[in-house]
Amino acid sequence: MWLSQIVQKKRHWQQLLSVLVLLLVNISFYSIGQLQLQQRQQQWQQWLVLQPLQQQSWLVSEQNQLKLLSSPPSDAADFVALDGSNPVLHLSPQLVKSWTVLDYLLLNLPFAIWLGWLLWIRPYQQQFRQELQQLEQQTQLLLTHLDLPFHTETNPATQLQRVLLKLQNWQKRDSEIRQLVRVQGLVDHELAIGNRVFFESRLNHYLTENGEAGSGAVFLVQLSHPESNLSNLIKLQRLRGCVELIAELASGWPDAVMARLADNDLSLLIPGLAGRDAEQLGDRMAQVLSQANFFDECQDFDLIHIGFVLYQQGQSSYQLMAEADMALKTAQLQGPNAAYGFNDPQKPKIKGSVWWRTELHNALKENRFLLSFQPVFSWQDNDVLQHEVLVRLASSDGDKLAAALFLPMAANCGLVSAIDQYVLLKVAKLGETEVLEHCRCSVNLNTQSLLDEAWWHWLQQQVNNGTIVASDLALEFHEHHLIKHYKNLKPKLMQLQQWGFELIVDHVGLSLDATPYTDELPIRMLKIHPAVVRGIDHQLEQQLFIRGLLASCVGKDIKVIATGVEQDPEWQCLKKLGVVGAQGYYFSQPLARLIAQNQLSE
Repeated sequence: MWLSQIVQKKRHWQQLLSVLVLLLVNISFYSIGQLQLQQRQQQWQQWLVLQPLQQQSWLVSEQNQLKLLSSPPSDAADFVALDGSNPVLHLSPQLVKSWTVLDYLLLNLPFAIWLGWLLWIRPYQQQFRQELQQLEQQTQLLLTHLDLPFHTETNPATQLQRVLLKLQNWQKRDSEIRQLVRVQGLVDHELAIGNRVFFESRLNHYLTENGEAGSGAVFLVQLSHPESNLSNLIKLQRLRGCVELIAELASGWPDAVMARLADNDLSLLIPGLAGRDAEQLGDRMAQVLSQANFFDECQDFDLIHIGFVLYQQGQSSYQLMAEADMALKTAQLQGPNAAYGFNDPQKPKIKGSVWWRTELHNALKENRFLLSFQPVFSWQDNDVLQHEVLVRLASSDGDKLAAALFLPMAANCGLVSAIDQYVLLKVAKLGETEVLEHCRCSVNLNTQSLLDEAWWHWLQQQVNNGTIVASDLALEFHEHHLIKHYKNLKPKLMQLQQWGFELIVDHVGLSLDATPYTDELPIRMLKIHPAVVRGIDHQLEQQLFIRGLLASCVGKDIKVIATGVEQDPEWQCLKKLGVVGAQGYYFSQPLARLIAQNQLSE
């Protein structure tokens, strides 16, 4: 039986039952009243046998009905009727007289209201029935297309539950397919890490982007298979084991990029890594990999060779990879399981952690953190969507250091939370002085701050007392850090959104991890990493990644923004792909002030 038929039958039975209850109650009260009246008349008739009516001046008989003219005398209580009762003690005008029309109206008032309500909603029943019929037709059509094995007498609610379950399974599978589409051209499917295209795009980004660390290290890891009769499955298992160990050894550097360059060649890029740390990491990788348990059955001990090179921004990727390959060949000449690297003496001396701790402490006290604002432009609206707050450190040496240079050192010194507090308060204070409407600013927050309970209580207090206006700010989070701490961050991000903050995920595309947050969090915007944007007009693999990203955001009210746009061909390609807006030097340098909306010339 369909839902509309059930509802229609229920409505008819409800009306019929209401009428029957109304009649039953009226008949019951009328019968009770008549019975009481007959009993009183009988009692008085019996009493009048002993006391003639002529002697009762306070009682008269009209049309065989007894009526009181005045109150009974006190001695009337002395008389007793034949049945032993005294009707005078129970006599009252309300019991003697018959029920009036007003009495019945008061009795029927609740039922009249109930019937009136039923009649009032009757005009809507037909519309409701039509809507239900349309819903039934759509449901029937859906069930027909789904081709699910329903029994003819299966309850409609049960059918819909099974349909919902199947749709959820389809949604999960669709999300997995979209993730595969995103990374199809950038991932090595055997090892589930980046391929050569992925690695070269990230390397070019770190060599050219001024906002990133100015130096770092590139490692080439070559795995040898001395056995001639070794199966491809065992070779692949050894490579996967090496990938897991390298990822564990490099876990202390969140921006590390790992990829597979050839059959047995792996690469590791770590921005900001110093020369001494690179040497220690190279030796450590050679030792750990050569002693791994998946090499136990190998008779030859010459298994791993590692070459690494330090880089500076401005170098070409071709020159850097040639130096890394030369370092790898030198490691092979040095002996079994060796690591070798070129340490350029011309490179500047890296300051230690003591200097950084002192420098950052003094910068907080002396307000030496400088804020600038880079607008995010929308090509559809030809207007400013928001501004990203960029932070630079005016060092004691007279340099202006980008956040990518000093934030890793601040994390090592435990000062990231203090810097986040400084930036939030400074931006909030700026919002009080800037009389610009709809100029929302986005601030990059470190996940360490949100996971710090003391810092979280501080932010809650600032929002409650109005020092920080949540509706004026958007908070940006690094995608890699968000995925790494997703379970702990999810409830806090939900709370931030309830307070009024907009949530933004940046550095999207720097890693190839799955992105569950787009389905589970109220994310407002995704920012594509500049490494994906660089040369997008002639990088088909990167275009495929962006198409997959846009497809995963359909129906979720998530805007996709490109960052690091520097050339017009890149921007034209991004618009054709469907991104909403972009930011970068092609549009504007970081500004000292905000740009109000609706101020751009057509």
